[in-house]
Amino acid sequence: DDPFWGSPLDPDPKVPVNPHDFTSPHGAHVQINQTYASLALTTAGHAIRRETAHDENPRLDLADVRQDIAYLAAHGQKPVDWGWYEEGYGKAVSTAHEGPTDADGVHAAYITHHNGPQYFGYVANNPAERDHLHGASAFFTALKTGGLPATGGVFYLKGGYLNDMGLTPDNPSAKARRNFRGDDDHPAYSDSQISEAFVARAVNAIARSRYWKHAAIIITWDDSEGDYDHVPPPIVVKGPDHEPLTFGPRVPLIVISPYARVHQISHTVGSQASVVKFVDKVFGLTPLALLPDEMKGRRLGLKEFGEANVGPADAITPDTTDLMTAFDPARLDGKARPLPPSYAIIPDHDITTLPQFGGKGCQADGIVPTDVAKGIHTKIPADFNPLPKTNPSA
Repeated sequence: DDPFWGSPLDPDPKVPVNPHDFTSPHGAHVQINQTYASLALTTAGHAIRRETAHDENPRLDLADVRQDIAYLAAHGQKPVDWGWYEEGYGKAVSTAHEGPTDADGVHAAYITHHNGPQYFGYVANNPAERDHLHGASAFFTALKTGGLPATGGVFYLKGGYLNDMGLTPDNPSAKARRNFRGDDDHPAYSDSQISEAFVARAVNAIARSRYWKHAAIIITWDDSEGDYDHVPPPIVVKGPDHEPLTFGPRVPLIVISPYARVHQISHTVGSQASVVKFVDKVFGLTPLALLPDEMKGRRLGLKEFGEANVGPADAITPDTTDLMTAFDPARLDGKARPLPPSYAIIPDHDITTLPQFGGKGCQADGIVPTDVAKGIHTKIPADFNPLPKTNPSA
């Protein structure tokens, strides 16, 4: 469900929603206000009291992080800037491609439930924290104009239902060209080539900017969308009903940086928490798992469920990688030269001309799929439809 904040149930909405999320005849269904700790708190460091003082309902929004706030005020590090940039959130100039952003057609490209910070009252209900939320186009503007902080920070970039590149799918179906203009790689509305163009455009923009020499770009996915995986997911914990809870199928994670190893695959075990663990390490943040309110929750999980792993996994989880195996120690130590921007840049023409690379796919990278190498050529069933919205009856 979408966040409460900005929804029709929010009595004083200050953050946007896509109104199509609430056209169901059953009415609006939203999540309750989230109140546990996140990077939005720990990045405030020792300035946490000043940051949370702007909260418009501290009794509700800060109820479960009071001890965390006191701890960070006393022991936190220098504040770290952050920004969330998501397609359709901001007030970018409306085009025929990205849809309206006015109050009537509101944020047509925006996927409200993809905006993690918007679920938290201490972000959405705090003007000082809301200032960290932007539309995706603002990210590219900031790269061009030097609008990101010189001291660095943590910046998230997400696509949406539509794209502002003016791209339409390379597909003979008019319905597909109309219904699959999204750029966040979800198969129900996104086109995979447009989604890859969005990522490549962002990588190019960072590589060409003044920020490349300090950059670590982490590209990952939120779930597998049903893709097959031959590796059984590990059991993480057992739930209150004593049934095992596992990770889902693996998803890719790509690190691009002037300090990265090249042509390497890391075999360390990780999870989404690895990204948080990496941020903790780079900026010296107090891990979420070690904050007092979260430690209290961990003890409660052990007492009630017999599980010590309840809570954030950015500490007390030695089997969760912090992603440092993606980086070349020699480059980090200055013993080897950082990679130049050209190493990451893809020619713009190859990004925006569909089909990309003339439709050669794996051939363009010199890759032969395993089955093809074995002489196995899968026959696609006649009724197979990879774009179900274009033909719901199939």
